[in-house]
Amino acid sequence: MLSRFSSFLASGRSSPLTAAQSSQAYFLVALALLMTAVGVFVGAVFALPMLTSGWMFVLFIAEFALILSAGVWSRNPPLNYILFLAFPFLSGLTITPFLLSVLAGYVNGASILLNASIATTLLTLAAGLFARTTTMNLSATMGRFLMQALIGLIVFAILQLFIPSLRGTSFEVVVSGIGIVIFSLFLAVDMQRLAASEKGSSPFLLALSLYLDIFNLFLYVVRFMLAMSGNRR
Repeated sequence: MLSRFSSFLASGRSSPLTAAQSSQAYFLVALALLMTAVGVFVGAVFALPMLTSGWMFVLFIAEFALILSAGVWSRNPPLNYILFLAFPFLSGLTITPFLLSVLAGYVNGASILLNASIATTLLTLAAGLFARTTTMNLSATMGRFLMQALIGLIVFAILQLFIPSLRGTSFEVVVSGIGIVIFSLFLAVDMQRLAASEKGSSPFLLALSLYLDIFNLFLYVVRFMLAMSGNRR
């Protein structure tokens, strides 16, 4: 979630994408999702002790550093490919403890993760369809509102760390539902920018934004399903 906000700050204004660069952006998103799966596998099989120690904080710092410097490295091949793929790998590592806690802590954890993956795929397709068929300029219409809503989610997440009463099921259902809506709309905004060739001199920046939209959308879908139907062991 914070990563999505950082990517907005790093993207800035730039020249239009060509059709070839647009296709490259989608290809990069597919590679990023694959690297996330690789990161989860490596984290679960080889690096779990490291991920449950202080190293997790180091990995988070590395992720933010990659995002905040994306405007620089995205223009410099082959560094752009290396660092772009390093980011989803790190994301896969850092999400591993959460995914394992779902599998270990809930009787239906595996089915929730599977259903969340399917739901995220369907929401992504729906966002893409909406982006291509609507006559609205989504960025102009919703861009500022979405960033304000995202800041609100971040503030609430911080409050949850210090106020236990905000961690109840009812709060989780509402907040995760809002998160699903926000990141679905972020997806539509970014896909419309890509379809209209309005984003970035480098396809890596928009691919990073799209990846973060999908990644955060998946997390909120999982949280929503856990709150609604999670069966704790």
